[in-house]
Amino acid sequence: MSNLFNYKDEYKKRNGRLFYEIWGDLEAQNTTLKIIIVLMSLITLTSLLTAFYTYKADRIPVVIRVNSVGNAQVLRNLPFNNKTGMGEIVYFSKSFIREFTGFNSIMIKTELSRALNKMSEAYGKKTLRAVIRSRFVQKMEKADITSKIKFKKIKLIKQTVNHDELKLYVIRTVISNSDTSVKNEAAYEDKLILKRVKRSVQYPFGLEVVYFSSLKLGGA
Repeated sequence: MSNLFNYKDEYKKRNGRLFYEIWGDLEAQNTTLKIIIVLMSLITLTSLLTAFYTYKADRIPVVIRVNSVGNAQVLRNLPFNNKTGMGEIVYFSKSFIREFTGFNSIMIKTELSRALNKMSEAYGKKTLRAVIRSRFVQKMEKADITSKIKFKKIKLIKQTVNHDELKLYVIRTVISNSDTSVKNEAAYEDKLILKRVKRSVQYPFGLEVVYFSSLKLGGA
């Protein structure tokens, strides 16, 4: 009898129980997995809510501007609805002209996409239809050329509460990729009308292009 009690004590020390439950280990594992799934679901939900709040927050994390004396100013948590300055208007306009008229056979799809994203929804759709109809992208890729744009002068023609009208005088030099000695240089007067909109992730400058035209002034 004493041997039996000794056996039970030894078994209890090793196994923590005096009998074997069928499926007991599987049930314990399932319970643990359920707890883990609940915890992971809570973590995922918290992450999604955090990401959604961050996306919807009406703030720009960091903005760097250059003041009147040329010093960089770092502005944190700048509201999206702050007023667009003249420096931003000029930079936005130059970027758009380079992307929309700086013809480059290799980068044409990327640059054109960036330019279209700077346009208003209605004007962008109208321009895209014209691009597709004229097979402009295919022609540019086949042309095998690169362009360089030099800005000679930028004039603010008219400014209202909601719109800015500018004229940009540029020199466009088109160079053949197969023979860089083949060049075509011409002067142009580009006209831009920008609309002021509320800053957002899509329009961080608070501007969108609603009209563009280009007039050739002279050249080869």
